[in-house]
Amino acid sequence: MPYTVRENLSIGNIGDAAGILQNDTVHSVTHILSVLSSASISFFSEWRPSLSIPAKEITKVHVADAGASAAKSALAPDKLLYSLEYAGRDLKLVRMAVPLRDTENENLLDYLEVCIDFIDRGRKEGSVLVHCFAGVSRRC
Repeated sequence: MPYTVRENLSIGNIGDAAGILQNDTVHSVTHILSVLSSASISFFSEWRPSLSIPAKEITKVHVADAGASAAKSALAPDKLLYSLEYAGRDLKLVRMAVPLRDTENENLLDYLEVCIDFIDRGRKEGSVLVHCFAGVSRRC
């Protein structure tokens, strides 16, 4: 079950996100921010083969496309920064997928600005679920 952080913002795990994407179990969620090692929606069916989640790509943004943010990044210009898609039943949800590995070496700051922007926009339009695989913060 997703944990409400503040109004229109919850955090959860891949199971929470899959439930919303497949069954629309949390009707107020309009946006999902997936922070997983793969940006592909197929990550869900690889995790649980019985899942089939429809999706339609909106755009893919690489570091070089990000403009001023890219200048501060140590990421290669051809690295995928994030992808946006309509997903779920009737393609009603907007999903932003950020390809981050859950390792101590991954620099979350390279992705922070675009994630905050997505969360802010999503909270103005509805409600956002932010999830990773396990739904547990990394230890410092």
